[in-house]
Amino acid sequence: MLRTSATLRIGLVLASAAVTACGDANLLPPATLGVQEDTVTLWAITGTQIALPSAWDLVLGIAARTDRTSSFDWAFDFVYDSLAHDTVPALLPRGALGLSADGGLQQMKVAFDSLRSAPADGYDADKPVFLDTTTVVAARSRTQTCNFGIYSGIYAKVTPLEISRTYRRIILRLVTDPNCGYHSFLPGVPGN
Repeated sequence: MLRTSATLRIGLVLASAAVTACGDANLLPPATLGVQEDTVTLWAITGTQIALPSAWDLVLGIAARTDRTSSFDWAFDFVYDSLAHDTVPALLPRGALGLSADGGLQQMKVAFDSLRSAPADGYDADKPVFLDTTTVVAARSRTQTCNFGIYSGIYAKVTPLEISRTYRRIILRLVTDPNCGYHSFLPGVPGN
């Protein structure tokens, strides 16, 4: 009886030490990449040459062609707005294009530079966000595996710098935290 109790205690101590050594499985791994700022040009899905990229892949940080891949997080087009009774520029999340509704977009009511971190929730995966040059959008990528079974996304903030109906294109200012699950838009590596 005494031997079994001692063996059990030793087993519990070793298990506890192993968990402590590995860290808390509910925490994200330390961020290793700095927050990135970029300027991105996308062309409308409709009314432009098929060779021009219309979508953005937040996970890889690249423009994508919607005729070649479905691995992107939003696309740009001019879509009908029933309130405006006209077509207007819009970012379309995956679900709005008939793809799996993963990730999403959220229109923010703050200035671009005032948005210092991405919201934890509130992203719409199915509805377009109508744009003008003052619109600020928070974006969440499709779900990724971050660490030990933790699933999250890559977060970004976006605002149009220029919208051209003539050329059917948009130039976006984009700030991305490329660390899976991190929400920071402040310069540098989050947490450092």
